[in-house]
Amino acid sequence: MTGNRWEKAGAIISNTILVLLITVALLLAFVLLQSRLEGGEPSIAGHRICIVLSGSMEPAVKVGSIVVVQPLAAEAVQPKDIITFRGANSSSLVTHRVDHLDTANSLFFYTKGDANSVLDPAPVPAERLVGRVVFTLPYAGYLLAYTRSREGLLALLALAALLIAAGLIRRSSGEKKGRKHNASKEVTAE
Repeated sequence: MTGNRWEKAGAIISNTILVLLITVALLLAFVLLQSRLEGGEPSIAGHRICIVLSGSMEPAVKVGSIVVVQPLAAEAVQPKDIITFRGANSSSLVTHRVDHLDTANSLFFYTKGDANSVLDPAPVPAERLVGRVVFTLPYAGYLLAYTRSREGLLALLALAALLIAAGLIRRSSGEKKGRKHNASKEVTAE
């Protein structure tokens, strides 16, 4: 009887893991497709997803991490917040901590990377604010960057297909096992 319980528990756990992996693969594929169609950083529910490329925010934000950036009004930013903003050339994004604000004439953020010993060379005008970092996932940016490549996207699709096939094979073999078990019960009942 206990062997049967362990089999059921194992089946439930493996099915849950399979569903989670398929969900993550589909979500990642959706985000990547959306990113390619829009031609920018991927986003989910209005939150931008960015990959950290430098160590200026270590140890709080590691190189290769994903940061989820929530848009917000510039007036809501407080000292110590980690914000993402457009660099001076406006094509790159920078994620640094707010050291202090300047509201004398207009709103400016004075920022600094945690690993840096001095403030960034120029204050950030409020117009360049993208948002505040609300979540960090260490090292997941390496995976996201890989899946944005042609080879990575193909590997992701192959993995999703493999997981779906594995689930179908398991379900099929489980049904066969159940039919054999039921058939043996019928034979012994006669």
